[in-house]
Amino acid sequence: MFRKSYRSMLNENTAKWLSILLIPLALQACSDVVANEAQVASQYLKASSEQLVPQDAYQIENKFVGKVIAKQDANVGFEFSGIIKTLHVIEGQQVTKGQLLAELDTKLLLIERTKLEAQLQQAEAEFDLIKANLKRLTSLISRGFTSEQNIDELSSQKRVIAAKIRSTLSALDASQYHIDKSKLLAPFDGIVSSRQIAEGEVVAAGSAAFRLLQTGASEITVGVPASFIPQLQGKEHQVEIAGVNYPARLLSMGNEVDKVTRTISLRFTLMNNSPVYNGQLAYLTLSQTYQEPGYWIPLSAITDGVRGMWNIYTLEHDRLQQDLDDHSSDEVFQLKSTIVTILHATETTAYVQGDLKNNQAYVNTGIHRFVPGQKVRVNHQQAFANKASHSAISENEI
Repeated sequence: MFRKSYRSMLNENTAKWLSILLIPLALQACSDVVANEAQVASQYLKASSEQLVPQDAYQIENKFVGKVIAKQDANVGFEFSGIIKTLHVIEGQQVTKGQLLAELDTKLLLIERTKLEAQLQQAEAEFDLIKANLKRLTSLISRGFTSEQNIDELSSQKRVIAAKIRSTLSALDASQYHIDKSKLLAPFDGIVSSRQIAEGEVVAAGSAAFRLLQTGASEITVGVPASFIPQLQGKEHQVEIAGVNYPARLLSMGNEVDKVTRTISLRFTLMNNSPVYNGQLAYLTLSQTYQEPGYWIPLSAITDGVRGMWNIYTLEHDRLQQDLDDHSSDEVFQLKSTIVTILHATETTAYVQGDLKNNQAYVNTGIHRFVPGQKVRVNHQQAFANKASHSAISENEI
């Protein structure tokens, strides 16, 4: 009897001690399971996301390239050949209309002029003598002391000498014109762009001596396709030169398509004497709208697919996983590969169409780190923040 009671007491005490020892082990096992679940949840990569904003159309700003030209660009030179005596200007010098640029040696011209002046004096003296003789004979003919033949001969000689005087005067005028043209004057206000002559050099008639660019309002020539012509009429335009925008006004428009560039030549004048240089590149921007529904997304959100297709990764909410991870403030999404069609692309953005929905979330960057079907975490504010639509600029330089 005593043995039975002792044995039962011993079994009861053993059971109590075993239960006390097993409770911590069970608690430890539960905590390990929770820790493992939290560790697995924390291994989900984080993705950066945006929402798709639908657009009814997209606009492209086409940029056409032209160049700045001076209002007048002239190669000036001497009308007559000769030896360069003096140069009065250098390259890059500002000149005004009528300013002396260079001179030819006029020594020979002055000698010829002196000779012509002497011939004129001789002819005038002969003319005066014949005139006096004719006057005397006219007074004698009434008294019968001379004949009419003598008077006719003197009258004829008088006309010859008069013609000789006129010829000499014309030669003197030509000589003076030659001397005057030995001085090269600036035809307009401008800048000496280049000089092709030197002192002592023999130049031919009509050869270029200086290249002169007119100062003041510069002009721009640019070619654009015929489809853009209607939007040019009656508008003020902006042209970009060296990164600065300048107002410009349309001066003239060609009426023929260039055979090479297939564009129509336009000529603009820059307003307010813009500080630009001849030959600089100028860019004219004209917009073009296409009525196509779609979405603007960054290029970093696009990846290549099979058979030349383009894909983006859209985000689908994983409710089951989120219920298991209620302790986390992040949401869990599953990536889905969606095929898109690119209608237009710039350096940073693309306008796409596809099986997409309004406000649908998608991975906008770092897409190379993910694969379709992968589960990721996205910060709720980052994923569904309201985003402004992208703008498109296409630099189609012609």
